[in-house]
Parts: sequence; structure tokens; C-alpha cells
Amino acid sequence: MEKIFIVPFHITRMESSIMPPSLAGAYVSCYASGRDYAEATEKCLKKLVADGLNPLEVLQPIHEMKLEDWARHVSEVWRDQADSLPDQAAFEEAIKSDAVVYGPFGSYT
Repeated sequence: MEKIFIVPFHITRMESSIMPPSLAGAYVSCYASGRDYAEATEKCLKKLVADGLNPLEVLQPIHEMKLEDWARHVSEVWRDQADSLPDQAAFEEAIKSDAVVYGPFGSYT
């Protein structure tokens, strides 16, 4: 079975972007599956660019987690933003369909 990786990025917006024009950049953790962290990171990079987000830097560390630990992870790391994130079932569905899930964006102007 593939593993789930948490890959943090520093990003800026590109001309056609999901990021509002009033923001200069952001930090975001991407959640993706892969045989290893390199494959998951490549998947994240493609998704960021497709959404008009310019990945300036892959940050460290890259973590690994179990698919079934999403709800616990959200409650421990993103408690204040939990309502904006997928629930356990939606996360599993997204990951199993090979999607990249964004964590909350920490933006700056």
C-alpha cells in the first residue's frame, strides 16, 4: 500500500491562481500518497502549479502518516481549522482517487 506524506511548501501566486490577488504568498502543507516522499512531492508540485500556485520551496521536515490517522491528525494539528478540512471519509476518498489535499493556508500580504 502507498504511504501518505505531509509535504510543506512556501508558495506565491501565479497569474491565474486560486490564491486571492491581495495575498503575496502562503505556507501550506499538502497531503498526498506515494511509494516514497519523492513521488508524493512530485504529485503535490503538479497540483500546486495546476492551481496557479508557484512553489518557491519545499520545506522540511516531510512527515509520513497512516491514512486512518487523518481525523486524529486534524484534531491535534489543525483543531482551529478542522471545519475547513475534509472529514476522515472524504480524506480517504480523495487520497484513494490520487488527489492532493491541501491543509490550511497560512497567507501573508
